[in-house]
Amino acid sequence: MRPPKIERHRWNNVQVFDELPASHDRYDLVVCSSVCAFVDDYPVFVRQRAASVAPGGLFVQWDWELDPASDEPFGLTRDAIVQALGDAGLVSVSVDAGFEVSADDQAMKPLMGTGRKPHPTPAQH
Repeated sequence: MRPPKIERHRWNNVQVFDELPASHDRYDLVVCSSVCAFVDDYPVFVRQRAASVAPGGLFVQWDWELDPASDEPFGLTRDAIVQALGDAGLVSVSVDAGFEVSADDQAMKPLMGTGRKPHPTPAQH
């Protein structure tokens, strides 16, 4: 079943990763929105998704920034995102807060991490 948001907006050109055929296709853009903080092995998850990014393509993730002082700590640190994207072979990695939301006397910041898949060098062809 397709996610309701995709159906509601009739995004026919959007696919969920689990729906993609098992092939060697590469994509110009892979977006993980509020997903990575929920997976069991974040670095492995990023490596697997980054492997499907075409050379020159972009990997983008949105996740909540970890606040270790919170009553219920959840999310990812900027350092963890930089490390995972770099270890996945992505370059031009950046992480920044998109905006801030206040709820229950707590400031929450979604982080956007991005990385680009490098083009192979002539020796790698």
